[in-house]
Amino acid sequence: MTIGVNGHKPIWPRFGHVVFLLTIALCSQGAIAQEVDVPAGPSPGELQCPPHKHHNKHKRHKHNEETLEPPGTEELADLPVQNELQPQEVALDGRGPADASHPYSIAIWGDSHIASNYFAEEMMRALGFAQDKVQSTFIPPDMDRPGVRLPIRKHCQDEGWNFEYAYVSRQVNGAFTKGLVNLKSHVPGSYLWVDFRTHSLVPNLRALDILFAPPAPGQKVLIGLIVDDGAEQMVELEQGGRGIVHLRAEQPISTVKLRLVEGTVVLQGFVPQYVEKPAVYLDNFGIPGATMHGWKTLDAGYLKERGNDVPYNLVIIEYGTNEGNDRSLDLSKYKSDLQASLENMRRAYPGASCVLIGPPDRGVLVKRRRGKKYRNVKPAKVNILKYSRIHQQIGDIQHAVGEEYSCAYWSWQDAMGGPGSAYRWMHHSPVLMGRDITHMTVSGLQISARRFTEDAKLSKYLHNGE
Repeated sequence: MTIGVNGHKPIWPRFGHVVFLLTIALCSQGAIAQEVDVPAGPSPGELQCPPHKHHNKHKRHKHNEETLEPPGTEELADLPVQNELQPQEVALDGRGPADASHPYSIAIWGDSHIASNYFAEEMMRALGFAQDKVQSTFIPPDMDRPGVRLPIRKHCQDEGWNFEYAYVSRQVNGAFTKGLVNLKSHVPGSYLWVDFRTHSLVPNLRALDILFAPPAPGQKVLIGLIVDDGAEQMVELEQGGRGIVHLRAEQPISTVKLRLVEGTVVLQGFVPQYVEKPAVYLDNFGIPGATMHGWKTLDAGYLKERGNDVPYNLVIIEYGTNEGNDRSLDLSKYKSDLQASLENMRRAYPGASCVLIGPPDRGVLVKRRRGKKYRNVKPAKVNILKYSRIHQQIGDIQHAVGEEYSCAYWSWQDAMGGPGSAYRWMHHSPVLMGRDITHMTVSGLQISARRFTEDAKLSKYLHNGE
């Protein structure tokens, strides 16, 4: 289906204009996309978001006599001796690009430790790649999720949207793309604006695929699209179609403004096509709170069909912290779930090198009681290595199960110094661990990324063994 300006016949670029595609697009391994010709709007400046309605979310809290704080010197007296840091043998299978002319392609999935993107950015920096030489093949629609940093300049989003996450889904064969998150709205007028420029105001996209969950027969979904402040295009998603809208313009694209006009829309991600080829592709799919369960629930066939035409040379998977926080954690069930998840991953990426990153070390907060009546009450004894031991067990399972699916293993906990190292990282200068003793500082994430890059010998694989 090809849609022209204002719903009329397509206005094809005249001689001398830049043309990016002149036929029906074949996207995502054969899926036919709806094409939208967009008029060449003026080159936009900084994206200005509409005024936001602010709700007063600050409530007055009653004085709390109990607080949670990091353990003190007395409680850390029995901390085990720090392990001597040794390089880890991360046995990647060494698969390089099938085509030496194609940039090496990496995807990394994980939880909040990965979602901030500092780990991935430092990994690229350690490999010698400048930021403007690293590009994404897929951008998930969770740019408004706190704790997530994506390779975009800016976004504007109203409150009419809701997230659907694969890791909490109870569906079997859930319809998720590789971002493992959907953005859904049924509220007319809901908008999402995205500035895809990254390091400057120079446009860097020659075209863009927008992925939606295909509307079911009988369901009408109408959206409005504006590219670079041009005229709004009305696009009705094809019922029973692939849900892929291919935007093409007469000049490189900077911004896209999406508005729901009618129906219920499920946005699944963006597949950018760049003006210049990068030195390396890197996709970061970290989601705060996520677990490996998301891989178990998804439909691997559905994932392979949608925005997945750039095969990955290396798949990195980092989970375990949120599983370890589950009071009902059953390690035998965790093992079987991990096997099912990696089975799905291998259906989607059978030829990729793979490495599992175990959960980092984590500490325990101590309950403190304030007030005169608690002055002589001793604090309860705390097992300061509770989460350290759980994370060790999860890592051991990941190591063993990973071998079944040709996945190497890297112990983030060992790279920190072993059980109890989270407390030392919190007292390190510079500080490497936050006071929640769960989440690292930017410096902590950067040090971790450099150690992983060295242990996995990533430079060797990115340069085909040279």
